[in-house]
Amino acid sequence: MLSNLAKMMFPPKDVIGIDIGNYAVKIICFTEEKKTLKLKDWGYIPLSIKADTPPEEKKAIISQEIKTYLKKKSIQARYAAASISGNAVIVRYVKLPKLSKKELALTINVEAEPFIPFDIKDVNLTYAILNDTSADGEPKMDTVLVAAKREAVQDKIDIITDAGLEPLIIDVDSFALETLYNQLMPKGDNSSVLLLNIGQKVTNLSIVSQGVTRVVRDIFIAGATFDKAIGKALKSDPAAADAAKKNRGVLVSDEDKAAAIEAFDKEGIAVSKAASGVLKDLYTEVSRSIDFYLSQGVDHSISRIILSGGMSNLGNISRFLAAEFKVPVEVANPLAFLEEAPKNMPKDVLPALAVATGLALRKLKDWEE
Repeated sequence: MLSNLAKMMFPPKDVIGIDIGNYAVKIICFTEEKKTLKLKDWGYIPLSIKADTPPEEKKAIISQEIKTYLKKKSIQARYAAASISGNAVIVRYVKLPKLSKKELALTINVEAEPFIPFDIKDVNLTYAILNDTSADGEPKMDTVLVAAKREAVQDKIDIITDAGLEPLIIDVDSFALETLYNQLMPKGDNSSVLLLNIGQKVTNLSIVSQGVTRVVRDIFIAGATFDKAIGKALKSDPAAADAAKKNRGVLVSDEDKAAAIEAFDKEGIAVSKAASGVLKDLYTEVSRSIDFYLSQGVDHSISRIILSGGMSNLGNISRFLAAEFKVPVEVANPLAFLEEAPKNMPKDVLPALAVATGLALRKLKDWEE
């Protein structure tokens, strides 16, 4: 009785990470015991929402799914972190005049406006100073600007609030991945790593160097692109294409290709051909971002690629991309830093929890400072 009353009066200060995707809602919640993080709970909630569902109704459905999950799991929580990506957010790395923090806070809208392709009145704008630098003999500041459309931010706030939670932050998918990367990697790792989170509608690309994100880009080649290509190859509906995508893979080695031909595996060959075509398009777009990163005169080239998101489960995707990029490619285990591995968690769900894990790693003190 007293324990329950205490929970009501002093709710736990754990932050739930909620990644609201187009395919599923992913939920992660940690708790800290004796300065050790433990997984309190997790959720993977597939969404079956018709494409023509009105936006307000869609939001209500997602809120109810989250609320139902929390009630089912008896999770006593108050705070949540969510994120956005895609066309609703713009991230720019720019050099601004050297100003004091107070001066920049007063003039940031004017300084940022030339770099933001939205009406500055329609966005939530934030920024972070990375370091001091110079250009043309003038003192400057390397600064990252983040502009998110107010409507998109409000949508996430509405969903979280209607689910009975208090939204503490609306982050950007790529920065949530940076938070996760810094948790997974050993301290002092100064390599440059490319993070590729392949979701259903968008692929989040981040290049992290010395623990700091240096390039952020969203690429609109993702799970739905594979579904469309595979559906066209198999002459099937989206549901069948999605199933084939999950059960098949890319034929990478000559041995695999020969075996498929010998077995008259027409579906496997068709799926592989369609998926390979999409992956080559993705490779082209990612290569452009790598070239842009290298053009900045950086000290480190990309040493490896870490995949996450639901599409990272496509069979042989890491082998295919490793052969194209000529660097090691691995599929992320977002919970690898835990002392105790979570029980009964399907391996194919793990990579999809990357953004939610990064969000859940944000501490309440992040907002109290």
